[in-house]
Formats: sequence, C-alpha cells, structure tokens
Amino acid sequence: MTNQISNSKFQKNFFLFSGLANLGLAKKIAKNLKAKLGKIQIEKFADGETYVNICEDIKKKNVAVLQSCSFPANENLMELLIILDAIKRLKPKKILVCFPFYPYRRQEKKTEKGESVTAELVAKLLETAGADRILLLDLHSKIVKKFFKISALEASAFELFAEYFKKKKIKNLSVVAPDLGALNLNKKLAKNLDASLAYIKKSRGRKHDIIAKAKIYGNIKGKNVIMLDDEISTGGTLIKAVKLLKKSGAHDIYIAATHGVLAGKAIKKLAKSPIKEIAITDSIYQPREKRIKKIKILSVAEILAEALKNY
Repeated sequence: MTNQISNSKFQKNFFLFSGLANLGLAKKIAKNLKAKLGKIQIEKFADGETYVNICEDIKKKNVAVLQSCSFPANENLMELLIILDAIKRLKPKKILVCFPFYPYRRQEKKTEKGESVTAELVAKLLETAGADRILLLDLHSKIVKKFFKISALEASAFELFAEYFKKKKIKNLSVVAPDLGALNLNKKLAKNLDASLAYIKKSRGRKHDIIAKAKIYGNIKGKNVIMLDDEISTGGTLIKAVKLLKKSGAHDIYIAATHGVLAGKAIKKLAKSPIKEIAITDSIYQPREKRIKKIKILSVAEILAEALKNY
C-alpha cells in the first residue's frame, strides 16, 4: 500500500505518515493540516510478516505517525512498531505518534498473580521503537499516561459530542453516567446541555467483568437520556444499562462513546436494542457492515490536527 506524497504546507519540516489501520482518518487530518500523507510502502510477505519502506527524505525533520491499534490489535501494533523503527533509522528530528485508539487499554493493572500489565508494555514498546512524543485520545484509564517516560498528551472528543447533542435540541433531557468512573464527564455534559444528571451504580460479582447488580440514582422517568462513555466494546454492559433505563421509565435513549470497538456480536445487540441513536467517532475505522442506521460517526480529525499543530 502506498500513500500519496507531498511536502506539508502545515510546517516546512513536517511529515505525516499513516499505517493501514485507519487511512481515512489520516487523510482527514492531513486535509485539516493542508498537507498530504508522506509516501510509505507497506506490504506483507508470504508468511504474513510486515515489510515497511519510508519513501521520503526525513532526516532532521519532524515526523508524525498515525495508527489506531484496533482489531486486529496485534497486527496493527506490530505494523506501527515497524514503521517507527524504519523512521528512526532515517534520523528525523522528532517522532510523534498519533494514537487515536490505545490497545491493551484494559490491562493497566494486575488483578491476579501472574498477569502482565500489557498497557505498560505497549508504552515501553513505543518508546523502544523510537517514539519521542505520544498523542492519545480519551483513554480508558488515566493510569496509561503514567506508563510513558516521554511526553504524552491526551486529547478529548468531549466538545465534539457536546456540540453535536446541543444542535439536536433534545427536550426534557437527562444525562446519565453509566458508572461512577464516568460521573464527572457526564456531569460536565449535563451542565453543558442544561440537563438533569443521574448515574448508575454497579456492583460486580466474583469475576470482575461480571455485573451482579445495578441501580439508577436520579429520576429519569419520562425523560430522554444521553449516556457518555469512552468506548463501546461488546455492548453487553451497555445493553444491560439501557434495559435498566427503560425499566425505570426513560423515553428516547442516546449513547455517545469515543471509541466504537464493537467487538463480537455488538452490532447485532445494538441493532436489536431500544437505543435511538449511537454517536461514536472515527478513532476506529468502521467497515460497511458495522455502519447500521442508528450509528452516527463523528470525526475527530480536526481535534487531532489541532493537537498536532500545538504539540
């Protein structure tokens, strides 16, 4: 795969490259920067190994590389590491990794003896491969930033969602935090939209990923509801929350999440659910089969481009 070649108009000594995981977003960012993507050759050997060749003179230049390490995470992460190594060998001035979706995000601490903290491992791998700076987007856990010894900046899609729902002018609105961890963010959204606030408190069973009980705190009867979170993975926990909201008298239910992981049977679950609309971003590329009618994709290209300009 070969990307288009050009000198960036955004900055004289700046080059933007992209892996194959989310070329659409990379092109949008390049457009925002009034640039084109640097030329890079990415191919597969017969045995599945990745070949990379950077086809630009980037010596003593500032370089940014975009890659969303969504499914298949291992393949996309390895591709990024090879790209970084190839770039580093050409002796650029600085290498910035634009990382819209962070892989192994949930394994940021050990819950049982013998486990690996893979979120930290990813940070170490990026640094070893040559990254000088990291640009992240709405992390699942703030702990991840602490794993980096290099500069790590976290951008947010919050304003994008706030503006989107403000334009919809939803009446009789309540913002509901899906859990206590997302309470502050949803409180901020409720204030922004002049809406009431409620939250769901969950208790988990013996297995930490299984929710035993959930209870809503706040009145949502007859109200239209928005829930904001960092991601939608398999959709199982989300569907349980939506059923609880409906049982408690909620009217239309809107979901907002930065990262549409949509793993496993998530799309089937969401399609059958009573959710009116699901707003996600293009931090992860969505194939056609996942673009069902109730999913609205908002672009974070402008947000990331702005962060790149100032980073």
